Amino acid sequence: MKPVFMSLGISLMLTWLLESIAYLFVKKKTLRDYLVLLLVNLVTNPVVVLISVCTSFSGMTDILLTVVLEASAVLIEWQLYKRCAQYIPRPLCFALCANLFSYFTGQILQLL
Repeated sequence: MKPVFMSLGISLMLTWLLESIAYLFVKKKTLRDYLVLLLVNLVTNPVVVLISVCTSFSGMTDILLTVVLEASAVLIEWQLYKRCAQYIPRPLCFALCANLFSYFTGQILQLL
């Protein structure tokens, strides 16, 4: 059970770091919107990681599961940004770009 918690913690911290970098590209930044970003990822990231870890299969099943989980996270984050953030101008675009950046950077880091 310990490796699962370690994986959850590392993934959340890395996601916070990478999506914070993505937030730097938002024109008007507020502390409130940054806190929304942190809380939104606190909601979505552990669920995605936990489901991924607990249902790891192999091959196409993993790819399909990853696409479904990441797309779900983007849609949930989009709605949360739309409802809670004040100055994130295109919340769907932001959620999609931040998640793509975070996901692919994480994949690259795993290869190192």
